[in-house]
Amino acid sequence: MAGLARCQREAEEVTELMKQNFTRALERDGRLRDLDSRAQELRAMGEAFTRSTRAVARQQRRGHRRWRLGLAAIGLAALLLLLLLAVGLALWLPRRPPVTVVTPAVVTPGTPPPPAGTKPPSTTGSLVGLWETLQ
Repeated sequence: MAGLARCQREAEEVTELMKQNFTRALERDGRLRDLDSRAQELRAMGEAFTRSTRAVARQQRRGHRRWRLGLAAIGLAALLLLLLLAVGLALWLPRRPPVTVVTPAVVTPGTPPPPAGTKPPSTTGSLVGLWETLQ
């Protein structure tokens, strides 16, 4: 009988251990389900975050594009204004006649006066006029 009591006790201990293991397995299963549901929630939140960041990035690009187009338009308008100003000034300012250099006639003592009937020296100071007087 002693052997039977010992076997009975061992069987009860094994049964108790199996109950504890089963309880732990059920607890683990519950924790795994919690973790799985949390993982699904996090996945859904991550996808929502990705969608919102894409939308924000798209809005940022649109805003930057608007600024760039605005600055380009302002630069083009400034360039056009400068061009119009340059053309306007070129047309508005009177044109000056070309500058002529008048060389005074050099009279040296002892030089005879020019003969009668010859042209007086040209006052324009051009080389052509000087050449004509010398001939």
